[in-house]
Amino acid sequence: MFDAKKEASDDLIHAAIQPEVLPAEQFRGAMRATAKPAFSSQVYAIGVTDARLILVPIDRKLAPKGAAVSIRPPDILKTSVDGFGGGLSHFLTADWGDIRLDTSDKNYKFMALGGGMDQAFVGQRQMEGKQAFLEFPHAARNLAP
Repeated sequence: MFDAKKEASDDLIHAAIQPEVLPAEQFRGAMRATAKPAFSSQVYAIGVTDARLILVPIDRKLAPKGAAVSIRPPDILKTSVDGFGGGLSHFLTADWGDIRLDTSDKNYKFMALGGGMDQAFVGQRQMEGKQAFLEFPHAARNLAP
């Protein structure tokens, strides 16, 4: 029962991202994360391609509810991962963590499941999307002029 719900959730996350992926891009994965600005929150479907991150705001039913934001490697000013005090290695084994992504336009603070919790609740495809998302800033540094 839970596996069917995880798969259905994955399908909706991917469906929110796919229209934004350009034909020349290689799609690497997608995940769901919650951005926590000052007094509200917004859930995003986050897609990762070889060339950019695609952030699509989604509603409670995982349907797109706003314009997509595209973040290319030169747009990224700073990133960090916090597994509640332990950095990336702790995030990968802890239950929750923050992924921060700063651009010249906006600073994002995403909360996402980590460690074994992601396998239990979001499924393999979103775990792979999270891994691609975490690898993107590192690859972006190597692509930056």
